[in-house]
Amino acid sequence: MLRRHLLFSCLLLNLGLLSQVQGAPRVPESLTENGLIYCTNASGFSFNPQTADAGTSMNVVTEQIYNKLFEIKHHSATVTPSLAQSYSISADGKEIFINLRKGVKFHHTPWFTPTRDFNAEDVIFSINRVLGHNTYLPVLNQDNPVNGKNPQYRIFHEQAKKVRFPYFDSIRLNQKIKSITALNPYKIKIELFEPDSSILSHLASQYAIIFSQEYAYQLSADDNLTQLDTHPVGTGPYQVQDYVYNQYVRLLRHDNYWNKEAKIKHILVDLSTERTARLIKFFNNECQIAAYPEVSQLGLLHNNNERYYLQSAEGMNLSYLAFNFNKPLMRDAQIRQAISQSINRARIVRNIYHNTATVANNIIPNVSWASNINTPGFDFDYSPKYAKKVLANKNLQLNMWVLNEEQMYNPAPIKMAELIKWDLAQAGVNVKVRSVTRTFLLEQRNKKTEDYDMILTGWLAGNLDPDGFMRPILSCETKDEVTNLSNWCNPQFNELMDSALAATQLRERARNYNIAQDLVLEALPIIPIANAKRFLVANNKVKGVQMSPFGSINFSTLYFAKEKK
Repeated sequence: MLRRHLLFSCLLLNLGLLSQVQGAPRVPESLTENGLIYCTNASGFSFNPQTADAGTSMNVVTEQIYNKLFEIKHHSATVTPSLAQSYSISADGKEIFINLRKGVKFHHTPWFTPTRDFNAEDVIFSINRVLGHNTYLPVLNQDNPVNGKNPQYRIFHEQAKKVRFPYFDSIRLNQKIKSITALNPYKIKIELFEPDSSILSHLASQYAIIFSQEYAYQLSADDNLTQLDTHPVGTGPYQVQDYVYNQYVRLLRHDNYWNKEAKIKHILVDLSTERTARLIKFFNNECQIAAYPEVSQLGLLHNNNERYYLQSAEGMNLSYLAFNFNKPLMRDAQIRQAISQSINRARIVRNIYHNTATVANNIIPNVSWASNINTPGFDFDYSPKYAKKVLANKNLQLNMWVLNEEQMYNPAPIKMAELIKWDLAQAGVNVKVRSVTRTFLLEQRNKKTEDYDMILTGWLAGNLDPDGFMRPILSCETKDEVTNLSNWCNPQFNELMDSALAATQLRERARNYNIAQDLVLEALPIIPIANAKRFLVANNKVKGVQMSPFGSINFSTLYFAKEKK
């Protein structure tokens, strides 16, 4: 074993990476006693997934701190109640009645002491907040000198109303839910504008966490509502004890948790290292679970090893190349088809994902309940000779933007862009690659000054419902917004998606989604590239690891195997 570690270190040294590993901060021993260490990365980290960018990797932490009304059940379209205890839907499909769980305790923290249990007020506050309804804020009393005549309070009050919720904005939740009201302290009614079969799935997504209204109102009184997102208070199996920015989060078991008590008292989430360093920390016993290891290093992990095991899960994600339909040239269907046939997607899966992904021949990932694996899917196979015949004499000069952030659906975006550039060069197309940040992209989209012809991007879903997967990136409602980077709009696609929401039978919903998908593949506003798998490596002493298609695991199910005598 020691020899294997030395060989591994030598390999990293040859790659010039050992200095990076040695420079990574070590977790203080005082924080590692009587607990488990989970190594992940700080990219996209937030204590409030509601405000995180839609389609980006969400950190596992919030799944432990908060609960949702529902959870996704067994990779299906069925949801199981969580903070909800039961639900019913009216005959016309426009009203959802939800009975809430009683006796659920909020976290008792140094910054907040709850005076009551979870109830309908918390659900109404949390949902109204993402709907943009002003009812989630305390009333601004014009006659109150503390409120109405305090300029700072007024500024705070107006700014609070401008908080964005990217995922819920992308699915137009405020155009789905008309109102939410309390029928009694433990029963709510959600009124919809139209019947919508996706609502419960959205309320089970990783973004749909429930806050404490009492805590939020306390912060509002102190003009400090932003603390809601930095000092979390939830009802989950763990609560925050310590947090050092981009270093670690220390979680403490919530001993008054309403569900089964977590078996491990302390969880330390190490945010300080990148993929390569995480695996080294794991081999050095500095963490018991390492999430998202560098895919090029997975070959170093041996099957049936006595010290560790590798776990993987099919992911609800897609990397793709989007054509900008605001550019007249990109509206040429023959050019889009030829470009798609010039790209060697199988080579991308080999070189970028090291065969830890599959070539995507559809828009809907195979893990979704609506996926029809028997359909032919994307039929513009790699055909460089055809592509060159169409493109070689056109003297095309194209700008391709690429988001310079590693996401689980694309672990090496710049390298992938260079492979695509090379493929297109063989077909006679000159591509200029420009690396951009998400902030820059947002700015350019807001100004409508983005000048890309193509953009390399991807999408990561928060549930298995195709509505939340296809609608944000392809619908007419999101045209010219940051989720629909192709700026494509086809009314027939929207009609099919809406028909799927109105259908009550799951088979009918799936059929409409697959017809909508076929329409996209025929029009080709985007080229699907790959569906990536999720990976983590765990110490053999750690049991109870269950990985979801969204990359999260439930810390409360983890436990250490007993030592054999």
